[in-house]
Amino acid sequence: MAFFDVSAQQNAGSPSTYSQGIIASYNANLFTQMVWQISPGTEDPQFMLDLILDEPIDTRVGTVEIKRVRDMNVVYTPITTTASPVLPFGGAAAWTCGDRAFAWKVYTPDEASPPGLFESAFARFNCNR
Repeated sequence: MAFFDVSAQQNAGSPSTYSQGIIASYNANLFTQMVWQISPGTEDPQFMLDLILDEPIDTRVGTVEIKRVRDMNVVYTPITTTASPVLPFGGAAAWTCGDRAFAWKVYTPDEASPPGLFESAFARFNCNR
């Protein structure tokens, strides 16, 4: 699936940049979104989960996992969503890398897929501080 620049779609004169951005991709069985912003000195990415989750549409389920992966602080939580009746499950994650903070979320038709989708996406993330 190809990602599109949500910022550019909303305002062609303000595309995503190094400093901040929003990209997304979707089809009938999957929706993925990623956001980032400058956040120098921040070690706790929890605020990015709050940013990407669209409450009350998105609801955290269970406990938030907190871990250190490849020298980055990462938080992950399963979610449910009412955004789409065919994609009621999902997951959301946030992490810090250098002077930026990132957040990712996915909506899926089943609750088993989101953790693996995040692991696959995050494995391809390259933090070039």
